[in-house]
Amino acid sequence: MPRNFQKDDYVFYESGGICKILDIQFAPLEGMPADREYYIMRSIHDKSGMLYVPKDNQNIFIRPLLNAKGAEVLLKSLSQIAPIIEENGRVLRTKYLEAMQKHEPSEWVRIIKTAYNRKNEFPDRIQRLSEGERDLVARAKNFLYTELSLALDVPEKEMAERMEEALLASL
Repeated sequence: MPRNFQKDDYVFYESGGICKILDIQFAPLEGMPADREYYIMRSIHDKSGMLYVPKDNQNIFIRPLLNAKGAEVLLKSLSQIAPIIEENGRVLRTKYLEAMQKHEPSEWVRIIKTAYNRKNEFPDRIQRLSEGERDLVARAKNFLYTELSLALDVPEKEMAERMEEALLASL
């Protein structure tokens, strides 16, 4: 699939999460093939370095973010997105990882809803979710809320508050 992203586009990149394309150049660094064009990106959540992604590399996952219409469709379908049902903790972790590897907002919703359900199942337990599960849920929330915030031009904090309410209501 040809990639025709432009400078200033936001994308989801498998190794960097949500990124902004800062530039597109041939061989931006010394030692890179002169005939190969690269997206020069910075992660929204990890500003520690630049990412150089060859435009022609079909073995990496990079996709455009949802636009406003896609975000509205997702929001309207929250109640139809089912959580992951799995009692075995190890199998559940595998399913979480598989969902995260799809790099899709609807999969992030599934993960978040699963965690909410698990918290509600065991209201008396002090630690309801494992550390690994909490980390995956935090990543899913981070990606989902940022992508929706950008699509709908809503501040990320406000989007997070709106989504928390909407997700809880959709259970």
